[in-house]
Amino acid sequence: MTADDRGSSLAVLGGPVTHPQAQQVRRVELILQQLEELPTLSAVAVRLLDLTTSETSEAKEVIDLVASDPALASKVLKLCRCHSRGRASIVKSIDRAVILLGFEAVRSAVLSVQVLELFDGVESAGRELRKDPPVFDRKMFWQHCLAVGITCEMLVEGTSLRGRMSRGEAYVSGLLHDLGQLVLHLVMPESFDRVIELAESQGVPLDQACRQVIGIDSHTAGKRLAEHWHLPNSLGDVLWLHGQPFDSLPDLPHREMIELVSLADVIVKKQHITTVGHTAYGEDVEAMCGHLGIDPAIVEEITPKLLDEVEVRANSLGLDVETSTEMLLRSVSRANEVLGRLNAGMRQRAENAETQARVLTAISEFHAAAMPSGSVVSVLGKVVESAAKTFTEGFFGMLYQGRNDQPWQFFQFASDGRVLRSDLIARHFAPESVDELGDDMQVSMQALGLLPWLSDYLADARNIRDVRLLALKCGWGVSAVLFHELPLDGRSDRLHLEALSRTWGAAIAASAQHQGAKRLGEELAETNRMLTGAQDELARSKALAALGEIAAGVAHEMNNPLAIISGRSQLLATRLKDPELKPMAQQIVERTHELSDMITALRSFAEPASPVCRLVNIAELLGQVVDEINRKSEEENRVKLVVDGQVPALTIDPEQITRVVQELVRNALEAAGSAQVEVRVQIDTLDDRLNIQVRDDGPGLSDHALTHAFDPFFSEKPAGRQPGLGLAVARQLVDAHGGRLTLENGSTGGAVATIRLHIDGDQRKRGVA
Repeated sequence: MTADDRGSSLAVLGGPVTHPQAQQVRRVELILQQLEELPTLSAVAVRLLDLTTSETSEAKEVIDLVASDPALASKVLKLCRCHSRGRASIVKSIDRAVILLGFEAVRSAVLSVQVLELFDGVESAGRELRKDPPVFDRKMFWQHCLAVGITCEMLVEGTSLRGRMSRGEAYVSGLLHDLGQLVLHLVMPESFDRVIELAESQGVPLDQACRQVIGIDSHTAGKRLAEHWHLPNSLGDVLWLHGQPFDSLPDLPHREMIELVSLADVIVKKQHITTVGHTAYGEDVEAMCGHLGIDPAIVEEITPKLLDEVEVRANSLGLDVETSTEMLLRSVSRANEVLGRLNAGMRQRAENAETQARVLTAISEFHAAAMPSGSVVSVLGKVVESAAKTFTEGFFGMLYQGRNDQPWQFFQFASDGRVLRSDLIARHFAPESVDELGDDMQVSMQALGLLPWLSDYLADARNIRDVRLLALKCGWGVSAVLFHELPLDGRSDRLHLEALSRTWGAAIAASAQHQGAKRLGEELAETNRMLTGAQDELARSKALAALGEIAAGVAHEMNNPLAIISGRSQLLATRLKDPELKPMAQQIVERTHELSDMITALRSFAEPASPVCRLVNIAELLGQVVDEINRKSEEENRVKLVVDGQVPALTIDPEQITRVVQELVRNALEAAGSAQVEVRVQIDTLDDRLNIQVRDDGPGLSDHALTHAFDPFFSEKPAGRQPGLGLAVARQLVDAHGGRLTLENGSTGGAVATIRLHIDGDQRKRGVA
């Protein structure tokens, strides 16, 4: 197992490194570099470790080594007298202590003295520059470590572990287990103080806070110190792996020692003999005892003795610690502090849970009510309705922009989402972006002195200084800002409102996208219809142009022969006296006149004359056309003129328009079953055009006739048909006026021909009929 297995930030050294990760890596490397600069164990301690772990070493070597340092020898003897065997037999010499207590007990005493003396002379980095006392309490730290070592010793002495591990080794392992914390305090005192405060305030494990603030945990720091000191592997693994679940520990020969230290650490923490921020988090003592095969009752037996033993052992080591009574009072006080913090945390979590439930309910209700397929304004109203349920009732407004190139709109809503006001903001007053209005939920109108134009839209607010701006993160180029009167208190309100605001913003953006897609679809459909019409018109124009060229050529080629035929037939008709031949010659004359008319029509179709326009009273012109047709009709008043309202005078070619109307009326009169024809003139207010409609009361036109009515020479009459150029020429004449001629069947029957002529502003101002 490596440091990566513990979740240390050293894991980032193995893969691609981003910019924040690179900074974290450099920070960890700096910490490890400073750790390497810490003092090492004395030569006596290192040599003693070698001797007590060597199978060939002798007691005399250990005795001579300790005796070579009188000060060390004195402290070791004092410490050995605290041992149960040392109390029973007065220990006055090192050789007696080694023989009586064994290598392990002497080694434990030496290491304890050496480590305490080493760190007692080391100050934390930058201590002289700090004004406030450190949060990390060294005296309480050593008191905790000593208590863990003594607990390990007691557990080995009073259980079946005695035959499986050394009591002295257990004591040293417990004493040194948290050295990583002391290392971080010495190397980065201010950062480690922040770690402790974070762990204490948020109730998280100390190592989790270490990784969050520093980037390396105390266990990894302890492992590096063990390597720096060349401690035995078993002791280094205790510093590194203690506190991990038993099942996750690797299969090591000293696995039980690691679990023993973890158990002792939990027992001492539960007695609140520990530093600030380093507390127990629900570890199961009985389960840990079960892993070691010891009776959980032993914990209840050793706990009452722990404080007295800590006091005795601390005095023998020269540690300035509290008495057992003071430690008990501190433990009780610490327990009350932890209990109070837990109660406060539970209350805070309950309040957060209630707020979260309210927010989730609001989000659920909003999603159920807001339909993305609805209009943007309706979704804005649903946002306000949801906000009103969350904030309580008050003033609500919304600033909205669909795209960056579109104008801003301001809406004021009632609490139920109804639109009370809608304004288009002038571009020179509108903000460039939402960022200009601020991204802070607490930004109020009082802080927006640079935007006086907003106050005009917030006149209905109870107090404009209380109005807050909430920028909704929509995305897709959509911008929206909610105006409300809710004062936000604390980070929790902001986080919960953040979830709501993102939901609202996403719904607004989705509605805008749906509405844009719908509008785009409609525009595409309309464009497709226009393209199809343009293609049809282009094809028709090409066909008519080709037909016009043919007609012009035919008319030119036929004109001279026809003139000769017409002239000779007229001469014959005047000279012939035979009653049988004279009518035949007269019939030739009549037919040549018909051909001449057809040639004239062909020329008009091939080379239409440009309109000679002048201002015309259209109602009066149509009246004259209708009167003339009625005079020539065999039946009286078959054609009726209807003028709807006032009709302006138009600038048109009266002869050409007269010809068009006559052609349409003639076709209507000749329609099968048609008894009455109506000519109606009116203004279409939707597109500002003047419409002239010719309607008959016959059965209407067939689909084939509607499709080909304007084709040259088309006619559905079985016999006696006209030349068939009337409607084609009529359409050309209307097109020359910039108008449009259409044919359709009326809703109540009959065919309807409509001439649409444009009315400009000057024509509308001139006299009307």
